[in-house]
Amino acid sequence: MKIKILILHLVFLPFLSFSQNTLSYTALEAYYNNGVELFEKKAYAASRKEFRDYISKSEKSLNPNKFNIANAEYYSALSSLYSKSKDADIEVERFVIKNPDHPKSQLIFADLAQSFFDKKDYANAIKYYEKSLQFRNDNIDTYELRYQLGLAYYLSNDFKKALKEFDYVKSTVAPNSINAAYYSAVINFQNENYDVALSDLKRVENVNPYKIEVPNWIAQILYRQKKYADLLEYTEPIIANPNGRKIDELTLLTAEVNFFENRFERAAAYYEKFKGFRRGSVSDQVTFRHAYSLYKVESYTKSAELFKLIASQNSELGQQSAYYLGIASLRSADLNSALAAFEVAKKLEFDKDIQEEAAYNLIKVLVEKANNQQAILELQAYLKKYPSGKYVDESNELLSEILFETNNYLSAITYIEGLNRRTPKIEAAYQKLTFNQGVVDFNTEKFESAINYFNKSINKPLDKSLEQDAKFWKAEASYQLEKPETEELYRELLGSSNTEYRLKSQYNLGYLFYNQKNYKKARTYFQEFITASSSYSKLRQNSEDALVRLADCALIEKDYTLALKYYNQALSQNKTDKDYALYQKGLCLKYLDRDSEAQAVFEQFVKQYGSSRLIDDALYQNAVMEMDKSKYENAIAILTDLLRKKPNSPLVPQVLLKRALSFANVGSNDRAIGDYKLIINKFSNTSYAEEALLGLRESLNSENRSEEFFEIAEQFRKSNPGANSVVNLQFDSAKDLYYAEKYEKAISAFKNYIKTYPTSSNLPEANFLIAESNYILKNLNEALKYYQIIIENNQIDYLSKSAARSAGIQVENEQYNDAIKNYLNVLSSTSNQREILLAWEGLVKSYYFTGNYDKCIEYAEKIKTEGGSTVIGAANRATLYIGKSYMQKKNNVKAKEEFEKVISMAKDVNGAEAKYFIADMEYKSGAYDESIKTLQSLANDFSDFVYWYEKSFMLIVDNYIAKKDIFMAKATLNSIIENSDNPQTVEAAKQKLKGIK
Repeated sequence: MKIKILILHLVFLPFLSFSQNTLSYTALEAYYNNGVELFEKKAYAASRKEFRDYISKSEKSLNPNKFNIANAEYYSALSSLYSKSKDADIEVERFVIKNPDHPKSQLIFADLAQSFFDKKDYANAIKYYEKSLQFRNDNIDTYELRYQLGLAYYLSNDFKKALKEFDYVKSTVAPNSINAAYYSAVINFQNENYDVALSDLKRVENVNPYKIEVPNWIAQILYRQKKYADLLEYTEPIIANPNGRKIDELTLLTAEVNFFENRFERAAAYYEKFKGFRRGSVSDQVTFRHAYSLYKVESYTKSAELFKLIASQNSELGQQSAYYLGIASLRSADLNSALAAFEVAKKLEFDKDIQEEAAYNLIKVLVEKANNQQAILELQAYLKKYPSGKYVDESNELLSEILFETNNYLSAITYIEGLNRRTPKIEAAYQKLTFNQGVVDFNTEKFESAINYFNKSINKPLDKSLEQDAKFWKAEASYQLEKPETEELYRELLGSSNTEYRLKSQYNLGYLFYNQKNYKKARTYFQEFITASSSYSKLRQNSEDALVRLADCALIEKDYTLALKYYNQALSQNKTDKDYALYQKGLCLKYLDRDSEAQAVFEQFVKQYGSSRLIDDALYQNAVMEMDKSKYENAIAILTDLLRKKPNSPLVPQVLLKRALSFANVGSNDRAIGDYKLIINKFSNTSYAEEALLGLRESLNSENRSEEFFEIAEQFRKSNPGANSVVNLQFDSAKDLYYAEKYEKAISAFKNYIKTYPTSSNLPEANFLIAESNYILKNLNEALKYYQIIIENNQIDYLSKSAARSAGIQVENEQYNDAIKNYLNVLSSTSNQREILLAWEGLVKSYYFTGNYDKCIEYAEKIKTEGGSTVIGAANRATLYIGKSYMQKKNNVKAKEEFEKVISMAKDVNGAEAKYFIADMEYKSGAYDESIKTLQSLANDFSDFVYWYEKSFMLIVDNYIAKKDIFMAKATLNSIIENSDNPQTVEAAKQKLKGIK
C-alpha cells in the first residue's frame, strides 16, 4: 500500500503543474501529454518513449518549458523503473544529478531501492535506500524507508546495521514498528542480548503472525538465562492452552527444565508430548532423557522401549542407554533384554565405570536365569579384567554359589580342580558337581568315566546324603561293567539310611547272583526285597519283576511247587510280564506231571497272548504234549500253525523235527521226508540235523526209497566235514582274520570260501561275517546286501542280528518301510528282551517318519510298560516320540504332557529335544514370551547338547522378530555369531541378521 500511495501522489503532482501551464497545446506539448496519458495507463515503455521524445525535441526549442522538461525526465525515469529497463538506475541517477533540487529527487531513490529489493539485489537496495534518506526529515515515510533498509541489511547478514535501523523504527509510530521490534529481538537473541530481545518479544507476543512462534523464542531466552522457574511459569499455561501457538520447542524446553531439576514424572509427560509433535524425528539425546525420566519414575517397561532405540549405537550415549536398558529390563523382570543390554554395555569402552557395572550386572542376570555355565565364564573374565575391581569380593562369593548350583559340570569341575585354595562352599559344590557328572556319564553309558566321578564325589563327603547317592550310582555303573567289586558295593549299601537305595541294592544283588547262576542266594535277596518293598509303591515294577525272578529261581532249582506258587502270585498281583508268568506256570505244571492242567494253560496262553514273544514256545509245548498223548494230527496242526505265525522262530528246526516225527507216526512219510530234508538242507549245522538224518532213513525205508538216503547222507557229509577237514580249516582261517580285525582280508577269504564250497553248511555264518565286516568298515550298503541274503534264506541262527542290522542301515538311508519289515523280523526271530526292546525302538522311529503316528505311539507305550530298564534311556526316548507323534497329530496339549514327562526323566538329549518342541509349539501359537522363557530354560539346563542349545537361540531370534523387538533379535544373533563354534550356525545367524531391517 505504501508504494501505491506514493505512486498516486507522484502521478497527481504533474497534473497540477500541467493545469497551471497557460501555453496552448502545440505539437511539442503533445508528446508530453501523450506520455502522461500512457503513464497513467501503466504503459510504461510507450510512456517512456513519449517523454524521451519530448525531452529531446524540447532541448532544440527556442523557448523550452523547463518545468515540464524536469517532470518529463522524472516520469521517464519512473517509467524505466516500472518497465524494469536495464538502464533504469542510470536514468534515475541522471535525473537526480540533473535536478538536485527537484522535489522528487529523494523520492525516486526510494522507488529505485524498492525495485532492487524486490529483485533481491540487497546491495543496490541498501545503496539507494541510504540515498533516499539523505537530507530528509523524520516522518512516516522515512520510518518506512528505514525499516526497508533494515530488512535489506538483515537479508544481507549485516545484522549490526540492521539492528540500528530496526531499533530506530521500533521506537517510532511507524506501521512497521512492531515488525522492527521482532527483527530487533531476533538479532539481539543471536547476539545473546537476551534482556533486550525478551523485551521486544514481549511486545510482539500477541501479534499475528508472530504469536505462533514467539513463545518458543521467549522460552529459549529464559532457558538460556537459567530462569527455570520463570520459564515453567511462562510455558506450562501455554502448553495447557496453546490457542493456535506453536509449542513443540516450548514443550521440549519445559521437559528439559523438569529433567534437570529432577522432576522426572513431569519431564516424562512433557517429553512424551514433544515426541508426539515430532513423530520420529526426536534426537537421541532427548530420547535418552525421556527414557531416563521414565526409568526414574519406575516406568521400566516404557523406558526400556525408548532405551532400545539407541542402545545399539557405538557411542557413549549408546553405552549409557544399553546399561540403563539392562537395569530397566531387570526391574521389569525381562531378564532376556537385560542380558542382551548388559552384554552390549560391557563391550563398549567409552565409560569405564559403566563398563564394569554392566559386566557385573550381566553376571547377576545370568545367575538369576540359572545360566551358570555362562556366569562362570563371565565371572572369570571379570576377575581377570578387574583384579582390583569394585565387585571382586562379591564375584568370588558368587562364583562359589554358582559352582554349587551349576549344571555345566565339566567346566566347573575343571575350574575347581585348578584352584590353589578351596573354601568349604567350593568343596561342597565340588562334591555335588562330580556326582552330577557321574550321573550324566552313566546315562550316556560311559560307565568307567561315571565311576571316576562318583569316586571323586565320595572322597569329599561333606554332604552324607550325597555320599550315599554317589555310592549307589557307583555300584550301578560297576554292575553294568560286571566288575568283581559290585557285590561288595551293594552290600555296603544294605545298611544305608536311604530306604530306596537299601531296597534297590537287595534287588540288584538278587540279579547279580541270578546272572551268576547262584540261584539260592538270588532267591534270598529277591525274597527280602519283595518283603521290604511291599509298602514302597515307587518300586512296584521292580517288586513285580523280583517275584517273577524268584519263581524262575525255584523252577531252575526244580522246586516246581514253589515256583508254581510264585507264578500264580505274579499272575494275580502283577501288571507286567503276565504272559511270561503264565507260560512258566504251564512248564511247572508239566514238570509236576499235571499235563492236562499244563496243556490248558498253554491253550489259554495261545488265546490270550497271540502276539506275545513266547507264542511259539507255548504252541511248541502244546504240540509236544499232544504228541505225548499220541495225538499226532493235533500236534501237526499246532506245529504248522506255529510255523505260519512265527516262521523266523529259533524253534523252527526242532518244530520241523517234531512235525516230521508226527507225520511219520500218522503214515505221512512223504511229508515227513520233506520236513527232514528241510532240516538237513537249511539247518545242517545244528544238532537237529543228525536226528533228521536218522528219521529220514527210517521214513525212506518205509517207502522203499532207501537208495535216496545214500546220496543225501553223502551231500550232508560234504556240507558238514569233520573238524580237521581242509574245508573247515579254510573256514576257520577266514574266521581268524575276522577276529583279528583284518576285515578287508576276511571279506576276501569268506567270498573265496563261498565260491569254492557253495553247498557248505557254513555258508550262513560266512555271509553273516562278510556282512559284519562291511558293517564295521562302514560299507553299509554292501553289508546290507549280505544281511538280506541271510534274511531271505531265513537263516535262523543269524536272522535276528541280520534283521536288526539291516533295519538300522535302512533307517539311516531313510528307507523306513523296509526298516519296519526287518524290525518285525527281529521280533519274530528272537526271545532276547534287549533285542526285542531295540526292535521296538526302531519301529517307533520308523513308524514316526512314515507318518504312522498311532503305530509309533503303540510301540512306544510297549517300551514304557514292558521294557523295564533293559536299555538305558529307552523309556525317555519312547516318551519323546509319543510327544512328537501327538504334536504331529495337532494334539498340542497331550504332546506337551508327554514332553514334560521326558524332561522330568533325565537331563539328557531327549529332554533337550522335548523342551525345544514345547517352545516351538508356543512360538507357533503366538505365545512368544512363553516360548522365549522355555528356550532360555533349555539353554540353561541342557547346554551340553550343542545342537539343541544352538537351535534354541535361533528360535529365540524368531520369537523376537515376531514380537518386533529388533534390538533383542539383533543382540541375540550377534551373541550367536560371537560365541558359536559351528560354522553353519554362524552363517545362518549372519544371514538372518542381514534380513532384519
